[in-house]
Amino acid sequence: MKLFIDSADAGEIEKWLSAGIRDGITTNPTLLKNAGVSDPILAWRGIVDLIKKYSQVPLSLSVEVFKDDADGMVNQAREFIDQLGYAGATIKIPILGVDGTDRLGVIKVLSDLKIAVNCTACVHWFQAFCAAKAGAKYVSLLYCRSNDAGLDGLDMITRIRRLIDQYGLASEIIVGSIRQAKQVFQVYDAG
Repeated sequence: MKLFIDSADAGEIEKWLSAGIRDGITTNPTLLKNAGVSDPILAWRGIVDLIKKYSQVPLSLSVEVFKDDADGMVNQAREFIDQLGYAGATIKIPILGVDGTDRLGVIKVLSDLKIAVNCTACVHWFQAFCAAKAGAKYVSLLYCRSNDAGLDGLDMITRIRRLIDQYGLASEIIVGSIRQAKQVFQVYDAG
């Protein structure tokens, strides 16, 4: 099991990195806003500096695009990768756009460009499976949001784990939207 730091707060990130939690970091627009960030690139560069301070190998740093249209997402992803110049940069793409259509084509294009993708906001195993098939390095399943939608979040995790293994896909599962400490152990056991 890997533990990812889900924050854009430099102090919080440094606290966990210094404690040895060094598997990866995920950020998103809400986390950036809550941390008072006005320039995401500058904030991400600061996070990269912290990673380099505590790790000799690049850690995954998920940075989410702000655009919603497919072309805008691809272009912005390429800009972020160029501006960061960091081997661990991973582009976070939501599985659905605001119009409700999937962003699998964006994941495929970025994957073909050898850009690591973290497909976020999956609530169903099928969404995560499709993202993995499209080339996502990470598929982020939102456990409690799955439960909130009337689904069995643990079953969603078990199914996607089984399918990734069955089809030999390279994707790793990130489980987010965990609200209680005991749920960490439950989702670990699920896959």
